[in-house]
Amino acid sequence: MKSMLLVAILILLTLSAGAQTDGSSRVVDTAWLAEHLNDPNLVILQSGWTRGNYRAEHIPGARFLWLNGFAEGTPDLSTELPDIGKVESMLRDLGITNKSKIVVCFEGQDVTMTTRMILTFDYFGLGDRASFLDGGFDTWKREGRPATMEIPKVGKGTFTPRLHPEYIADAEWVKSNLHTKDVTIIDARATRFFEGNGGGMPRPGRIPGAVNIPYSSVVDSTNHLLSREVLKEMFVKAGVKPGNRVVTYCHVGQQASLLYFVARYLGYDARMYDGSFQEWSGREDLPVENPAGKQ
Repeated sequence: MKSMLLVAILILLTLSAGAQTDGSSRVVDTAWLAEHLNDPNLVILQSGWTRGNYRAEHIPGARFLWLNGFAEGTPDLSTELPDIGKVESMLRDLGITNKSKIVVCFEGQDVTMTTRMILTFDYFGLGDRASFLDGGFDTWKREGRPATMEIPKVGKGTFTPRLHPEYIADAEWVKSNLHTKDVTIIDARATRFFEGNGGGMPRPGRIPGAVNIPYSSVVDSTNHLLSREVLKEMFVKAGVKPGNRVVTYCHVGQQASLLYFVARYLGYDARMYDGSFQEWSGREDLPVENPAGKQ
């Protein structure tokens, strides 16, 4: 009887660990990456604005992921999702297949660049296989791990995108949920913008009812994510209740991707308002709350 009880407990623990894997696997550390560097299905993507730094050095086998390709601008808005045809072409060129395990890394302070890329992967159906390299390339180098100038030869990929619109909110969705009790709107901008201090937008302030968790507060000075326990406490302290649906926004939809990523990492049903305050403040039909009337 005792042995059967022990087996049952072990099964429950295994199932519990498995249930947590989906969230925690979205973040990998440098030790994990070093151990799996030669896995045949691993695809490392080094994100950047230009190829210059990538050409100078990168993690062995890493491929270059251009930010503007996966978060392009329009005449009216910045960092918007690209169309599916463009993404299909980029995924093929990156050699991504149905078996790929993707790890996206950043350099310097560009942590939100990585999470913006992961948002795009989520939207186009790769969210269950795309992870964030905690600490990025700088941590990799600081630990004395190998770097190279060699550009890998990559064959064409075969992955077919499948859209997941539930990860993106538009202005109408946000407007219709301003007073929904189980929806929390998170403003990821620095507190001064949340309080109405400019920001270069047509109408300074914030979306009514939003709470503020500045994007910079969820990482430490070396751009490692804070512990899950600290992040959970931070969300609760800001007013994000367990079980709430979460929508994040910022200036143009890049900083907010980090809060979206963290919310999903913590198990929240999360989406990001892609137009963000750039769109919201520019539409006179949408309400803006400016607590101090600051300009």
